[in-house]
Amino acid sequence: MDDKDRALLLANPLFREFLFEAIQLAGILAPANGHDSRDLAFAEGRRSLGLELLQLVDLGQPKALRSPEALATLNAVILTALNPPSKSEEKKRADRYDDIPD
Repeated sequence: MDDKDRALLLANPLFREFLFEAIQLAGILAPANGHDSRDLAFAEGRRSLGLELLQLVDLGQPKALRSPEALATLNAVILTALNPPSKSEEKKRADRYDDIPD
């Protein structure tokens, strides 16, 4: 996958919503807590994988916005989560093949 493909994914609000859910599951936005070192190691492994995913997607950003922490991508993902696409936009995407005859 090249940077253009990543840029296309990043431009899609549905992908950014998916990425936000993945970030939440990875525990990037919440501190790890546990009473056992095994729990903390497991949480850190999930967090590490989530951060690597963010860094891969960050390669779709313009070069000036790329960073090791993937801050521009994280910002775009959080903004999409706070301002989800409207239902009319989702309806347009879902119905784009309706005008093609069967």
